[in-house]
Amino acid sequence: MNSIKALLSNLVSADDSHATAMKKAGLSLAIFAFISVFFVAITDKLTAGKIAENQAAMLLNALNEIAPQNSYDNDLIASKVIVNKTEFNKTKSNKSAIGFMNNTPVYLATKNGQAATAIFEVTTNKGYSGAITLLVGVSASSQTITGVRVVKHKETPGLGDKMEIKKTPPNKTPWVLDFNNKSLSKPELSAWNVKKDNGEFDQFTGATITPRAIVNAVKSTLLYAQDNMNALFTIEIQSNKTNQESN
Repeated sequence: MNSIKALLSNLVSADDSHATAMKKAGLSLAIFAFISVFFVAITDKLTAGKIAENQAAMLLNALNEIAPQNSYDNDLIASKVIVNKTEFNKTKSNKSAIGFMNNTPVYLATKNGQAATAIFEVTTNKGYSGAITLLVGVSASSQTITGVRVVKHKETPGLGDKMEIKKTPPNKTPWVLDFNNKSLSKPELSAWNVKKDNGEFDQFTGATITPRAIVNAVKSTLLYAQDNMNALFTIEIQSNKTNQESN
């Protein structure tokens, strides 16, 4: 009888030990998870500012390729306005202008309180493999293109590379530079197409969809700028004057 009691006592003791061990293991896992989450949160907080700073620097470098630093004297990134995609697509000059996927950020460069360059960050979904995002600079005075840069795309490697300056062979002129100084009258509007569509702009060897999408996006941007440039800069210039007076 005593041996049975001893056995039962040992079994209970073993169960208690097992339960205690499980509780300790669970507590250890909970503490480890808490510490891990804590350090991840701290790391994210410490690096978020640096990541945002790097992204702003990269954006400013891209903008300065279109509007050189000596061509404006305001804070270019802070001058951003957002054009609702619905409004952007209400281009009065040409109802056939393509629509853009997203709301359009516009960076407004001014010099001595005067409108200089508007840089539109437009995204078209007419690319071969999906969306293509461009920076399109338009001179406020002459309504000519000051520069075009492709900043994001998913086009086929090799063919898509032809629209990026950094991937253009040194013995060739980057394709996007052909837009420089172009306007709605140079060439005339009907020629704002790739050559396969009876236009002026070269397509890529073995690829027409990608350059067609970019040409149409740049044309649509020019059409919007033609109708809305003054309105865009009116707010920015007035804001600059208000800031100067307050200082």
